[in-house]
Amino acid sequence: MDVHRRLLSTDPGYAQRRAAIENQAALFASVDAEAQRSGITRIPVVVHVVWNTPVQNISDAQIRSQIDVLNRDFRRANPDVASTPAPFLPLAADSRVEFYLADSAPNGTPSSGIERRQATVASFSDNDAVKAAASGGMDAWPAARYLNIWVCQLGGGLLGYAQFPGGPAQTDGVVILCSAFGTVGSAAAPFNLGRTATHEIGHWLNLNHIWGDDGSGCSGTDNVADTPNQGGANTGVPGFPHVSCSNGPNGDMFMNYMDYVDDRAMVMFTAGQATRMQACLDGPRSQIGTGASLVRPSSSPVVAWGPDRLDAFVLGMDRALYHKWWNRTAWGPSVTGYERLGGVCTSPPQAVSWGPNRLDVFVTGTDSALYHKWWDGAQWGPSFTGFEAMGGACIGTPRIVSFAERRLDVFVLGTNRALFHKWYDGTWGPSPTGYESLGGTCIGQPEVVAWGPNRLDIFVIGMDRALYHKSWDGSAWRPSVNGYERLGGTCTSSPRAVAWGPNRLDIFVAGTDGALYHKWWNGAAWRPSQEGFERLGGVCVGEVEAVAWGPNRLDLFVTGTDSGVYHKAWDGAAWRPSITGYEALGGVCTSPPYAAAWAANRLDLFVTGTDSALYHKAWTGSAWAPSIQGYENLGGTVSDLRKAQSQAAEREPAAAMPLAPPQRDASSMANA
Repeated sequence: MDVHRRLLSTDPGYAQRRAAIENQAALFASVDAEAQRSGITRIPVVVHVVWNTPVQNISDAQIRSQIDVLNRDFRRANPDVASTPAPFLPLAADSRVEFYLADSAPNGTPSSGIERRQATVASFSDNDAVKAAASGGMDAWPAARYLNIWVCQLGGGLLGYAQFPGGPAQTDGVVILCSAFGTVGSAAAPFNLGRTATHEIGHWLNLNHIWGDDGSGCSGTDNVADTPNQGGANTGVPGFPHVSCSNGPNGDMFMNYMDYVDDRAMVMFTAGQATRMQACLDGPRSQIGTGASLVRPSSSPVVAWGPDRLDAFVLGMDRALYHKWWNRTAWGPSVTGYERLGGVCTSPPQAVSWGPNRLDVFVTGTDSALYHKWWDGAQWGPSFTGFEAMGGACIGTPRIVSFAERRLDVFVLGTNRALFHKWYDGTWGPSPTGYESLGGTCIGQPEVVAWGPNRLDIFVIGMDRALYHKSWDGSAWRPSVNGYERLGGTCTSSPRAVAWGPNRLDIFVAGTDGALYHKWWNGAAWRPSQEGFERLGGVCVGEVEAVAWGPNRLDLFVTGTDSGVYHKAWDGAAWRPSITGYEALGGVCTSPPYAAAWAANRLDLFVTGTDSALYHKAWTGSAWAPSIQGYENLGGTVSDLRKAQSQAAEREPAAAMPLAPPQRDASSMANA
């Protein structure tokens, strides 16, 4: 709290950021449980050991023992949870957060997740000096990608301290006393069970002290409903019940990790605290951990960057880019209206989000070059109707993915049908208009997916109509810069790939018989075989859509020969309604289906109709809305994206012509 108060007085924007974070946490907690985040978030950790005497230079084994404690405590797998008093035991919860020592450094080189420095400073305080090399400590790794833990000698009886989300990135993380870290080595009783780090990381995930930080009064709150109000911190090993603030008969939840008791007395987080931590991972810390990739799929004309938030991009009949959005309560700028973002585009728009309230949109122009615009939370860049020129001579539709905050990877096919790549990590590489050649002779649209930080998997269709694959493992392209792994098949659609967990990939294509086919990577091998596919039936027209809203969950959408949308799902045990069967969702569509998932058991589907308007339906967790075969009319006059996509994939580049300077307008596409 001393750090919190210091930031309130020294950082002008901190109070506003904290207020926004609290608003987001309250909104998240108000949503039904089945609509919240699913799955487990695995967070990479870097431990900065800053030591003055040899005993402070804790061993790798002591560090690993602390990671083990964190994984038990945050997953409710700690054996001593059974010592929770019976009235509170039903509230003890799995927080669905895991930790691992980072295996790669910020520059992509292999790492142990541990770095060390001998300092001349005898002991540190809570003034953040340990977090900077210039003041005797060590600099933080990028806080959007890593949990930074500093281990050092602390003075004044301080066991550790943390920074709430919303503070400066260069000081984001937790600091722990070297003799209160882990369970072996220098760890000393009564703080020798690793619970100091559990407590401080609770703060890092936006948990307050259980007594509400009002001194010893009864008016404070930790903003969690299932923790009893209590009159100040508890220490040592209290006896149960310990009553304060008229909270009998069960009294204080002193065994909670967010109290001040000895390590052996703290054993649990509550379900409410777990929800608050998940809200943090869905909001201010949404870019950290491999679990984040589940809500940040590869690019599409529709994107969801947060709970109950959707952004849809289409081309008007004038080939300009148009945008509409759902903001949790209404469609903007209106149910049937669109925001005109300019340009003269020759490919369907592709949008991706690397964080809350951030959008990056890519199209090709009439000169076949790639163009980019972005929403930064306040305005469109480089201007409302302007685009940033990305160079190149592209055929087909670009594909983009983000595996971390402020990171974009863009893939296009060149006029020689080779695959080309560019990336953004603060600056564009290899240059603002340059590309890295990844070889191959490809047809159709490339597909890219990221199942973790600094990991990319690329799928293309070769000239023999077989599926091919290459991957970036954090240090090199595999099997080589220009080489590909052959995955077989005879494909009549572009591939669609999703990742519902670390080291898991599912790929879908249409075959020459019109049926849908599937193969998957299970972490060790391709299934059902290196070049084999599982047949999922149907007679599909055009491109396949696939989305995953949670671990071991897949939803597939295709267009049938009657131009209606058809759906099937993998529920973790079987394909529904059957391995070759589909659920009919109606409609007469003139574009491929596009789907987004902004929460567990939530799907939003978009198509264009025969009147060229955009249509929408949603799976709410129990039913399709507005009905199983009905759609909500979202208006507009949308150009034929399916036709544009197929023509763009086959055409030769047009003569160079920049994007036309458009008029600034927020009218409906029907009026364009």
